[in-house]
Amino acid sequence: MDITRVALAMTDAADAEIRPRFRALAESDISLKGPNDYVTEADKQAEIFLTRRLREIVEVPVVGEEATAEDPTLPDLLADASAAWVVDPVDGTYHFVHGSETYAVMVAYMESGVAEAGWILHPETGDLYIGVRGQGASLNGKPITPRVVGDRASGGRTLGSLRGAASARLVDVAASDALRAGQESVGTASEPRMCAGWDYADLLEGRTDYVLFSRTHAWDHAPAAAIVREAGFAVRRLDGSEYLPGVQGAPLLTAPVDLWDDIAAALAPAWLVASA
Repeated sequence: MDITRVALAMTDAADAEIRPRFRALAESDISLKGPNDYVTEADKQAEIFLTRRLREIVEVPVVGEEATAEDPTLPDLLADASAAWVVDPVDGTYHFVHGSETYAVMVAYMESGVAEAGWILHPETGDLYIGVRGQGASLNGKPITPRVVGDRASGGRTLGSLRGAASARLVDVAASDALRAGQESVGTASEPRMCAGWDYADLLEGRTDYVLFSRTHAWDHAPAAAIVREAGFAVRRLDGSEYLPGVQGAPLLTAPVDLWDDIAAALAPAWLVASA
C-alpha cells in the first residue's frame, strides 16, 4: 500500500470535487439526511473519485459514508474483511455548507478489523496528517512527537487541569449532568467541533487533551485512530475495550496513554446513566 499515492488521491479529490464547490454551492447541491446532517454534491462526487483511485492502489472494498447511506449493511464487512478502505469524503459537511474551512477529507486502510493507516487532510489549509501502525505519525511530512500530558511529564498538566471535548447533545439530562460533572473533575471542557478531522487535530497539536464521542462511525474515527495511536494516545471505548471500527459499542474516548484510565473513570458514570 503506497502511502504517498493515497495522500495524492485525497488532494486530487479535494482540488477536483470539493474546493471548487466551497462557498459556491447552489441550493440544488445540498440536501439533508437528518437534522443538521447535510450531504452535498461535493460529498458524493469526492467519494466516487476516491473510491476509484483507492481501488487502483489496493483493490479491496471501500466503505464510504455516502455509500453506506445507500447500503447501511456496508460497514458490517469491516469486522471480518482481510482488508478494506474507509472514506469520509467531506467530514464536517455542516461547516462546509456554512462556509467554514473546518472540514476535512479522511481515509483509513484496514486489515483484519484494525485501522493500520490513516490520513486526514484539511483542504483549505493544506495540512495533512498521516499515521501508519509501527511507523509513527506526521504532519506535513514532519514527525509528530508522542505526547505525554500527565503527572509523569516534566512540567505536564495534572489531572485537574486538562482540556477536553465531549458532547452532551446526544444524551438525556441526567447523563448530560453526569458528563459535565466528570469533565469538571478533570479540568475544563468544550463541545467538539462537529468535525472529527479537526477534533483529532486539536489533540495532535495540543489544543485539547482528550475527546469523547458517543457516535462512532468508522469513517469518523478509523482514520484518526491510526494516527493518534502513533502519537501517544489510547483509543478505547469507555468500557475499556480497544476501538475496532467494525464493532459497535460504548462511547469512544481518546486520551493520552498515561491518563486514559483516570479520565475514563471520571467520564464513565455519564455513559452508565445513559445506558441504564
